[in-house]
Amino acid sequence: METGALTKSPFIEKMFHFKSIESTNTFAKNLEFFPEKGIFLVLADRQTAGRGQRQRSFFSDVEGGIYASVICPIADMAKHFRYNRALSLAICEAVETVAPNCSVGIKWPNDIYCSNKKLCGILLESALKSPRHLVMGFGINVNIAQDRFPPDLRGVATSLFIESARTIDTTALLHRICDLLSDFLGLPDDQAHVRYIRRLYGTSRRILISGHAGTYLGVLEDGRLSMETSEGPKFIFSGTMQFID
Repeated sequence: METGALTKSPFIEKMFHFKSIESTNTFAKNLEFFPEKGIFLVLADRQTAGRGQRQRSFFSDVEGGIYASVICPIADMAKHFRYNRALSLAICEAVETVAPNCSVGIKWPNDIYCSNKKLCGILLESALKSPRHLVMGFGINVNIAQDRFPPDLRGVATSLFIESARTIDTTALLHRICDLLSDFLGLPDDQAHVRYIRRLYGTSRRILISGHAGTYLGVLEDGRLSMETSEGPKFIFSGTMQFID
């Protein structure tokens, strides 16, 4: 990836670019110095040990994707959802800017979907040496043909190349994500959340999560999933949502 344009962004205080690394999030979590107002960006052309939620492996040992982590200051770690929301919105809008025929949505809590398949995963973690900094990792399947996915992922994952039938400029996409992330972090929470709700994937469907089955209603402003069950409303802070209808 050509990174020259990224280094000119005032929001990016420092950038680390690797041809190959085990995990951008692991590298970012272990930094000993941190951004003051903007972000640090860790970028890799491929990851040999990419991680998702609950230590699941994340397919990224192939060039053609965007594998990145953002380190940013956070005043209150309890409000980390607003950063998740801002990054999710930034990725969705940036994707639709560079690939207008790709309509994307947010599968709570950490995935971006396109054509009912996973396009992107997000992983939020705390920096190990600073309680005031958050690490946000994300992997986007960009210029990856279907036959480059492992067989077990071909039915559940997609890429912008598959969906748009053309090669996407990864540098332009990442630059747009960073610009939009800055914009969405600056929005009042209520305004950002209205846009987030409009992007939610799968609302009104039957779901199973944390041992509860019911109808997916949406997401509250504090990040809790809202669902209606036979026992009444339930509000879930974290978990893996499965659609059962």
